[in-house]
Amino acid sequence: MHLRSLGLSTDLGLLATRGKVFDRGDYLVAITADDPGYYHGNLLVLRAAPQVGKVAYWMRRFSEELGTDPRIRHMTLRWDGTTGDVGARAELEAAGFRIEVAQVMTARELVAPASQVEIRPLAPEEMPAIARLGFALGDRHDESYRLFLQRRAAWKRQLVESGEARFWGAFDDGTLVGSLGLVPLGLVARYQDVQIATSHRRRGIASALLATAARAVKCEQLVIVAVPGSEAARVYERVGFQIVETTASACRYPRSR
Repeated sequence: MHLRSLGLSTDLGLLATRGKVFDRGDYLVAITADDPGYYHGNLLVLRAAPQVGKVAYWMRRFSEELGTDPRIRHMTLRWDGTTGDVGARAELEAAGFRIEVAQVMTARELVAPASQVEIRPLAPEEMPAIARLGFALGDRHDESYRLFLQRRAAWKRQLVESGEARFWGAFDDGTLVGSLGLVPLGLVARYQDVQIATSHRRRGIASALLATAARAVKCEQLVIVAVPGSEAARVYERVGFQIVETTASACRYPRSR
């Protein structure tokens, strides 16, 4: 299935480094077998936003493709497109889905002032530190979320060990206070998991991390995704990113997560 969305195609490129993506002709199935509870790693990808009268159909397709695994208790639908069309919003919401919209941003080069903290590439064995920082910054502090981050750290370690990606850390007096990853995917490179400790925000660390990583990779286009109107999106614009498309998806989360 041909995809128009750069954000979606790079998301699937990332998923393919960890799991599998199957083309069913009129839709795709993405499976991350090592983490069935990964909401955005086990999903269906549609050609376009689900229209009125079709939500139940796609829910059945999800159940047939992924619902046989009792550990998959969510239901995620993504669809191709660049304008943020959500299709049958009322029908999706009535079925328990939460609509999520994202901005896809690109740049060819980034400009940022030098940081006052140390920025360097992270070694494979330092990936758990990224997970610990993410857990401290997260809205959730339950064991399932901790395990999700630990599995994600294991995937990042594999990427670094194989040379498929590099992750960068910002250190203040030896303590990790920020990190991100940059994964080359053909002619483009996709940023992953930009995070800055609350105590060190608004100090230019995110900008410096973004620019440092960009200088270390050879690609025609840098790609990053942000929540519309977020502080992160404003930081990305300041260093040189521009919005090129808007994407949408829908997830029905487990009742207790």
